[in-house]
Amino acid sequence: MILKRIRMLHLHLFRTFLYRQQNTMDLKMLLNDVNKPLQTLTSFYTTYVLPYVKRRSPQTFIAAAIAAFFSYQVYSFVRVPKSLRHIPAVPFWAYMRSALSEEGIDLRTRNVILPVLKNSPNGIYLRPNRFGWCVSVAGPSAMKTLLLRKDDFEKHQGIVLQPESLFSKFIGTQNIVALNGSVWKKHRMIANPAFHRSMPVKLFGRLCEKMMTQFEKEGDGINNVNVPMFLQRFTLDVIGLAAFGYDFEALDDPNNAKVGTYNAIMDGFRNPVFFFFPILEKRFLWALPKRRAVHKKMDDMNQIFYSIIENKRQTLANMKESAEDAEKDLLTLMLEANADSKDAGDRLSDSELRDDLAIFFLAGHDTTSNALSFALYHLAVNPKIQEKARKEVIEVLGDGDDIVYPNASQCSDMKYIYMVMKETLRLEPPAQNTTLRLNKEDFELAGTFIPKGSSVSADIYVMHHNPSIWKDPEAFIPERFAPGGESESKAGNGLFWVPFGNGARQCIGMNFSLAEQKVLLSMMLRKFTWTLADNSINKDGIVLGGGTGIISPKDLHLKFSKRF
Repeated sequence: MILKRIRMLHLHLFRTFLYRQQNTMDLKMLLNDVNKPLQTLTSFYTTYVLPYVKRRSPQTFIAAAIAAFFSYQVYSFVRVPKSLRHIPAVPFWAYMRSALSEEGIDLRTRNVILPVLKNSPNGIYLRPNRFGWCVSVAGPSAMKTLLLRKDDFEKHQGIVLQPESLFSKFIGTQNIVALNGSVWKKHRMIANPAFHRSMPVKLFGRLCEKMMTQFEKEGDGINNVNVPMFLQRFTLDVIGLAAFGYDFEALDDPNNAKVGTYNAIMDGFRNPVFFFFPILEKRFLWALPKRRAVHKKMDDMNQIFYSIIENKRQTLANMKESAEDAEKDLLTLMLEANADSKDAGDRLSDSELRDDLAIFFLAGHDTTSNALSFALYHLAVNPKIQEKARKEVIEVLGDGDDIVYPNASQCSDMKYIYMVMKETLRLEPPAQNTTLRLNKEDFELAGTFIPKGSSVSADIYVMHHNPSIWKDPEAFIPERFAPGGESESKAGNGLFWVPFGNGARQCIGMNFSLAEQKVLLSMMLRKFTWTLADNSINKDGIVLGGGTGIISPKDLHLKFSKRF
């Protein structure tokens, strides 16, 4: 009862503070102030909150309100629930300090997580999440059980139940990633044929050619190419055209309004403050003008989604598409599959189509662009591997100064390129971990008891970098994935490589992304050689951007040279 009254008082104080300070508050700075090591919550109240409230001066009143509010918010995070205390847990403050800073997942793994995993024989540990403490799985045997037994670990509905968040507004509440049971199966039945029929390698090639031409026109030309920036534009145009038949024109003009709207939304997703403190968007969005502006852009983006669906449906009704299936966009193929469903109950509504396409859009843009950026980096710093990959491309596509678009059959012949891609995805899987699963019943996972109702996640990055699992895990060795190599020798002992997940809930766009990567890498290897740009911050190893979720390189510039 006392704690409940304290909470009500603190919320009242915080609302008062927001009314007075809504135009000057810097939330990130405030969170950084709060994110200092605290001995206990009691000492925090005694030392900081109560003296300020007692004096009642305006400045100290504000400070007390802020401290009280945020200390209460982290209270549920700091203490590991009794039912989970048998599982090794990362130090809360060390983890949060890393997650809320500019520190990359590589440093967080090395300094905070791996020391804890030494005490976990099966790779299971606890880390903070926006919903409290999460059971993280970073061991091959436990990973296999988690990903293959979808009915025991269904998708967590926490994000769906927060429709006021920016992320939820983008992906919607009826998307194929978040759904479970028969409703998920209905979505999968419509989406599966679309992804099996769509493989627009001609589109990939045409946009890659345009991107390579832009290298020479912008900035310092090919001597200093901002690789992530160009690849973000390339993959945005790819997914816009391949998913919707919508041209963002990002390669032509990166500053146009369509690109600006989309980029503002993506930047909003990456803010760890709103990830770990979702109550800010739920209760206090009115006091955050910059965040409200991003939500307005999301409303604009939503209108674009629905208008595209309506226009596409009218186009299909009026004329028969002449394009071959492989080059049709996903929306066209999904609308065709929807129309072919004999039972109206098996068809998707416009809102369901919109939510699925938003997920495909999100998964197909940042993840693929970052995977390609990392692959180009590893080829830049490993010239012998780059030359070996180029030799294979020339054997498959021929050599010369002409532009050749690889077809699907030729992409399948690029075995060594595929090894390069797989090793890149091991070292830098686009997603740090999977979306949360929910443990439906008490369960023993690889010998560890997981109580009913626990949040569970596959920790992809940590498992891929665990020295107890991979030999010399920080080294770039594509031959790990050669026949008879390290990866093959692990077969049958669990799941060791899961950048796209696995099982029935494996990423539906995996083959789409892999084909896109093969087309771009092969075309660039045929036209250019490249190295790190002069004075690169990445000369001693790739520097990762901070935050949570998607992994990205920081300030990656490469120096290209034409082969002809």
